[in-house]
Amino acid sequence: MPWVHFVHLYTAAALPVFGEQVGTRSFAWLMRCRATGRTTEFDPRLAPLVLAAAKALHGTVVEVLSGYRSEKFNEQLRKKGHEVASESLHRRGLALDWRLQSVPLVRLTAWLKRKHHGGLGTYRHSNFVHTDFGPEREWRGR
Repeated sequence: MPWVHFVHLYTAAALPVFGEQVGTRSFAWLMRCRATGRTTEFDPRLAPLVLAAAKALHGTVVEVLSGYRSEKFNEQLRKKGHEVASESLHRRGLALDWRLQSVPLVRLTAWLKRKHHGGLGTYRHSNFVHTDFGPEREWRGR
């Protein structure tokens, strides 16, 4: 029985997690660009960060909004007015937009502020966090 599931909200892809780790190929496939289907290598610290949060906060479903984004898709989102950086770390497999189902965003954000060292964006209106392993910084989005 898996203790947690990753579910991509746009592709409906799911990845059950049975142990303490996620396979790198499985994770890359789940996080593929939803527009092109392409994958990339992800920073090996992303999945363990999310799993640690799920374990600490008793989350059983990780809802993924965005993993890898191709340059073309990233630019399309940016031009449509989404809060997307032109040099987004999503394009390099260093970022993830996600939430823990049934865990209040404020609890997840508080935990990440204590445990994560990198970028942390909180999007309260859209109910998700952005985590990356770029420079340490914090911001609030819509």
